[in-house]
Amino acid sequence: MNLKDTPIRQKLMSVILLTCSVILLLMCSAFILFEFFSFRNTVKNNISTLGGIIASNSSAALAFDNAEDANEILNALKADKHIVAACLYDKEGNLFAKYPENISSDVFPAKPQFSGYRFEDDFMIGYEPVVQQGAVLGTLYIKSDMEVMYTQLKRILFITFFLVIGSLIIAFFLSNFLQKIISKPILALKQTTRIVSENQNYAVRAVKMGKDELGDLTDAFNQMLTQIEKQNIEIKQAEEASAKLAAIVESSDDAIIGQTLDGIITSWNKSAERMFGYTASEMIDQPIFKLMPGERLDEGQQILNRINEGERIENFETQRLTKNNKLLDVSVTISTVKDPAGNIKGLSKIARDITEKKQEEIRKNDFIAIVSHELKTPLTSLKSYIQILLAMAKKENAEFGINALSRAEMQINKMTNMVQDFLNLARLEGGNILVKKEPFALELLIEEALNETQFLTTNHTIVSNTCSGISINADKEKLSQVLINLIGNAIKYAPNGGNITINCTQHGEKVRIAVSDEGVGISMADQKKLFNRFYRVKNEKVKNVSGFGIGLYLVSEIVRNHDSKIEVESEEGIGSTFYFDLEISKM
Repeated sequence: MNLKDTPIRQKLMSVILLTCSVILLLMCSAFILFEFFSFRNTVKNNISTLGGIIASNSSAALAFDNAEDANEILNALKADKHIVAACLYDKEGNLFAKYPENISSDVFPAKPQFSGYRFEDDFMIGYEPVVQQGAVLGTLYIKSDMEVMYTQLKRILFITFFLVIGSLIIAFFLSNFLQKIISKPILALKQTTRIVSENQNYAVRAVKMGKDELGDLTDAFNQMLTQIEKQNIEIKQAEEASAKLAAIVESSDDAIIGQTLDGIITSWNKSAERMFGYTASEMIDQPIFKLMPGERLDEGQQILNRINEGERIENFETQRLTKNNKLLDVSVTISTVKDPAGNIKGLSKIARDITEKKQEEIRKNDFIAIVSHELKTPLTSLKSYIQILLAMAKKENAEFGINALSRAEMQINKMTNMVQDFLNLARLEGGNILVKKEPFALELLIEEALNETQFLTTNHTIVSNTCSGISINADKEKLSQVLINLIGNAIKYAPNGGNITINCTQHGEKVRIAVSDEGVGISMADQKKLFNRFYRVKNEKVKNVSGFGIGLYLVSEIVRNHDSKIEVESEEGIGSTFYFDLEISKM
């Protein structure tokens, strides 16, 4: 089996035992080699010492040429059983005496070959010169076997073998114990991963068993589990939210449509099928322009431009085509779909069928127009009679009649203005308001507005700054309604009187017209909704002020039809300023 495929325990034990084995073998080999060379040197020293002694004792026998004494001296080598052969050569190199005596002379070299001792095969060979008073009398040849050395080496090898086996057995038990220090935390991690994998339970944590690298690994593993558990919870929550959202989308009464920035439809819910008559398979991957009437094809790009500028599209009223080419009035709210980096990747549209609502508004506006028209006729007659009576009272200098009839005329004018506002609202909602632009002097417009509103109050001072020399190209009648409405509001919402000022300020190619009062002021919350239809300011100080909340809406629409926008700056308790800009006309 490949070591890398074996369990961690076996790997650790194998590594420990292999390491121990290699170290023991290296140490034993070194020891044996050391002993081997030590024994060789010992044998060599012993033989050289013995040879020196024999050579010294043989000097007299060689000097007197006494072979019998020489043989007797060599026979002394019997004391060392490992000496297998020895002989003496005279100074001419001839064999003089030998040991043992019965050994063949052919065993010995014919002549002495060198001086000293060396190993040849399994024997120690030595040549020792026989010297007396500095004169060489001959040479001693001595030959010894190596049995003592080999016997000692065998004994050492035997002892070493059992030491190695014993050491490996001890190493086996030690490795079995020591490997648990490393393998136990790893096996615990393995067990934890198995539980997590089988049960998908990311709440399980591995037990930390130390402060070493394995402890750090356990901490990192537990941190990873914590992150996975957190992400898993978030994914489940996201899936639940997505499922709820999908259910809401499918069950919604409104058509919910997803599209790319290129106008390709990517999603289409059941209500979209009911509203437009197309199935999801018919519309997905189709251009959104399929639902747009020909005259509204530029609308998609205009909406996209507004979204790119950061504008939110809510309750945008438009028209769309059904599968049967029927025009539907719809209210559209558009949200952007962004990627994690915040880049816009698509759009989500919620379309609500307001055809019935539009029909209801048309019927309501027709009713308002009819009622307002029917009220206007008797009001005009009533105003004429009051004006005649007022003229007669002034001739007769009847102070009570003058005051009573003046107040009655003022109330008739208020009623007439209300009726006119309702008529204008009906025309506006029906798309019948026409703006007829023509050049005229701005100063003349403001003067007429002042004359028209002077009679509305006795507690306020209405003044205007000079606007001489400025001409504009606009609908004079409509702008007169704007100024009268703004001045009327300034009077109503400044119940304690004060100054009402009409300012004209030139800014390059434009002139800014502003109406300021010293009234109760308008809160920031009210300012955001001030120009909505039928909206009235929520302020206890002016709760008794009459009105329907359509005046400023009409002002806003008239100014918008002059390519401008009405703005307001106000501080509660200080007063308000309404202003708008118009292009200056070069007459």
